[in-house]
Amino acid sequence: MAVYVVSDIHGCRQRFDRMLKELQFNENDTLYILGDVIDRGKDGISILQEIMKYKNIHMTIGNHEYMMLKYYRSFESNSCSLYDKLAIEDCWNQNRNQYTRYYFEKLSYKKQQRILKFLEELPVAYTNIKVQNQIYYLVHGCYTQELNKNVIEQKDCNGQVRIESFIWDRIREDMIFFQDRCIIVGHTPTLFFQNNKPYEVWFCGTNIMESNIINIDCGCGIDNEFSRLAVIRLEDRKVFYF
Repeated sequence: MAVYVVSDIHGCRQRFDRMLKELQFNENDTLYILGDVIDRGKDGISILQEIMKYKNIHMTIGNHEYMMLKYYRSFESNSCSLYDKLAIEDCWNQNRNQYTRYYFEKLSYKKQQRILKFLEELPVAYTNIKVQNQIYYLVHGCYTQELNKNVIEQKDCNGQVRIESFIWDRIREDMIFFQDRCIIVGHTPTLFFQNNKPYEVWFCGTNIMESNIINIDCGCGIDNEFSRLAVIRLEDRKVFYF
């Protein structure tokens, strides 16, 4: 039994499949995916459909899933103006969504709606995952101090805490982190924090075992000679690259 965390797969099906195979992922294990399964690479929709089959794979929404959801739901809405619809579409188009749109729109209406419902029900963060004697806060982009108990759903984000804070904001080294839990994020490629090539998992401090912030986005969506899909096993914080 092992608990793994991965983020920012960005349509790279070969790396996703190799990860599951080499980790020998099975029904006794648990995998958390911190959003951005889709866009950039060509297989985001097929990966989403695969994830939906697993009871032991849990996912948070990323900014790319959020853009997709907003786009398709906006065109079903009578209250969304044409100007707003075009702005939503332009935002998503700028984030390399061509493959996602192409393969999604080839699906039947029933399958499309099943995927959109899945995205609507994705939580924003898992803030209280206990493994061994450690507590983990799992989120795509950035944590908030205001909401930090159990699972944060999309519907919980209103008023002073907006969903954009979790999926679009980025961590900084000078931020004040929790003392009682370790935050694991993706969203911001670790190349912005360090010069290691190939790209490596980044953490604050000198020891990953003692760090209270870990970034696992090693640029899989960039898909160059240095990019990798990184997975961390929470029991011992061992990192695997694919």
